[in-house]
Amino acid sequence: MGKRICDILGTLGEFWTSSMPNVPGIFFMVACHVWSAGRFRQKERIHMKNQLSEEIRNPELIEAMAAVNRHNTEKTRGHMAAVLMNSRLLSPIQKQTVLTEKEGPSTRIKFEDIQNVEGDKYYLAFTDMDEYAKWNKDGKHDHALIMTMEDFGNILIRNINDLRGFVINPYGENISITKDLLLSLLKQREAKQNASRGN
Repeated sequence: MGKRICDILGTLGEFWTSSMPNVPGIFFMVACHVWSAGRFRQKERIHMKNQLSEEIRNPELIEAMAAVNRHNTEKTRGHMAAVLMNSRLLSPIQKQTVLTEKEGPSTRIKFEDIQNVEGDKYYLAFTDMDEYAKWNKDGKHDHALIMTMEDFGNILIRNINDLRGFVINPYGENISITKDLLLSLLKQREAKQNASRGN
């Protein structure tokens, strides 16, 4: 299977719950039957439709972002946006086990973020493990989720802090996607899908 450099803990949808607790930051409560201590071996706990981190690669997106950096035009931006909407990216998280009064042990997760020179904060997103490793030089950040654009849209809509959006490969192509841009792209795609179903 190859060496696991980063534990891919499934997708955000697998962690989503219908009732979200009101807690500081962007946290998600994971169902306690999945993460209860001692219920499963570690390997089983993280399996959940798991992929090896090395399997997440986005060569078309990398090339599209590089094209924007070379020639920032409406055409290159449009192509990058189209590719981006079908991409799946790695987003690092922190995990913390907490005890809940009704359900017992549960895992709370928080998405990692980064701040630019202007002081704006963004969630982190990586096209592959090579780019992930540029940020994770100390090797301490070994948990990530596989994120679609819908996933990023969901956490940004629920955002109660000052994060502006997410940045892709901050030590590589360094492309920032703002919340407003992403939500606009998601609305455009939804409109096209509705129009297609109506025909």
